[in-house]
Amino acid sequence: MSEAAAAPARRGRWAGLAALLVFGLAVMGVLQARRTASDAGFVELIGMPPAAFSPFFDRDGRPVSLEAFRGKTVVLNLWAPWCVPCLTEMPSLDRLAGRLPADAFAVVAVTKDPVGLSSSQATFDRMGLRRLALYLDPEGKLAPEIGARGLPMTLILAPDGAPIAYREGAADWDSDAMVAKLVALAARTARRD
Repeated sequence: MSEAAAAPARRGRWAGLAALLVFGLAVMGVLQARRTASDAGFVELIGMPPAAFSPFFDRDGRPVSLEAFRGKTVVLNLWAPWCVPCLTEMPSLDRLAGRLPADAFAVVAVTKDPVGLSSSQATFDRMGLRRLALYLDPEGKLAPEIGARGLPMTLILAPDGAPIAYREGAADWDSDAMVAKLVALAARTARRD
């Protein structure tokens, strides 16, 4: 076979392998997103002091600190618009924000994206997220401060700002089991005070 005739065959094989890889990643993302909200998904952190994390920004470019949520149990979720498991869980995070009492909980979703028109803003708009506010971390400072090894990553903070648990990977955040777990974590930290 001539070189000219072999080139399309090689391109076809590479295209097939690339399609298989994309399909495999999509399946892995869906499976990751379907993990249950069991206790096994959380790693509890005992006796941690209040944490100081870098500020981030709201969609209008105003700086926001986690201090703004002091007095509430914070569900701090790090995500990205290119992350399939992140996109899968975003609607359930939005519903979670509606299920938890706003005077006791804050669901804070932060992505590493520039302030202004961004793919994250387009994602929020396309998904019709109504309860979550868009927060941006253009320099990506939060992920290493929190110790995120991948996305999505969720850190639960006590009302005093102390980390109390974290979860790696997507979850069904508004399930009854997850809401019960978050309420139990909040109650346990209230008893410590």
